[in-house]
Amino acid sequence: MKWKFSSIYSVGPSSYGDRRGIEQFVTSARVALQVLTIVVKFNAYLRQKGRTGSLSVNEAKRTRPRQSYLWANRFILGVVVAAPFTSPHDEVNHGNAIDFGITEDDGSNRALSPDEFTVLHNIVAAHGGTWTGVHFGEPWHHEMATRAENELPYFDARERLTGPPPAAPKPDPIPEPAPEPEPLPLEDDMPTKVESNESGNRYLIWPLSLNTIRKTEKNADDKARAASQADGVPFVKMSSPRIKLLLAMLDERIDAANASDKAIVKRAVTEAIRAEGAA
Repeated sequence: MKWKFSSIYSVGPSSYGDRRGIEQFVTSARVALQVLTIVVKFNAYLRQKGRTGSLSVNEAKRTRPRQSYLWANRFILGVVVAAPFTSPHDEVNHGNAIDFGITEDDGSNRALSPDEFTVLHNIVAAHGGTWTGVHFGEPWHHEMATRAENELPYFDARERLTGPPPAAPKPDPIPEPAPEPEPLPLEDDMPTKVESNESGNRYLIWPLSLNTIRKTEKNADDKARAASQADGVPFVKMSSPRIKLLLAMLDERIDAANASDKAIVKRAVTEAIRAEGAA
């Protein structure tokens, strides 16, 4: 929830009924710190339990005109209130009463659950307050400055509740452009000699006659033999995936051709594709 403090004794805005959005105040700066510390500690309990919302003050100091209005209309409104100017909420004589509730993330208000009330009563007691509502059936009603503090309040409680402003959302990263794929060779532009970037294997391919395909070894004799079979034609370096596509194209052309050594060539193509697949 968002907190706006217009007074040093403010304990935040209410989200309850006709008090919704109205700032609530207490009698002293010390009591304000105690109440805000209670909120901080109780919110930690909510998060521990995986619950949302924030502890908030439904009503603190109550003006005398409001006390008179509530007293006069208590049966119509169905509320339990003390006679005018006798309530611990009274802004003149007391002003130390706190009615707690929970403000949900959407701004709505709810009462605390039984386990939450138990935790709240203990935290209030540690910070100098008393659950006096036990005497008239109001688990939310407490009175501060009624006992010694067992724990000191957080002197930065306001800052803990307001927190730093939320960081601006980071823009979505711009995706890197996909690398341009290597162009497939045209039917009449198929290379006769290729070398794999990944495996280092070299292949002699004779696509028009479909005579043979063979992998050359990297020793001096085989290099000389490969060069003599395709003089003046350099090896074209290609990636394994592109070589596999090239070999697959050659395989299709073998199926369509009337080659006497078709079985031999297909076996060589299959072995070459397997070798590049393992690279």
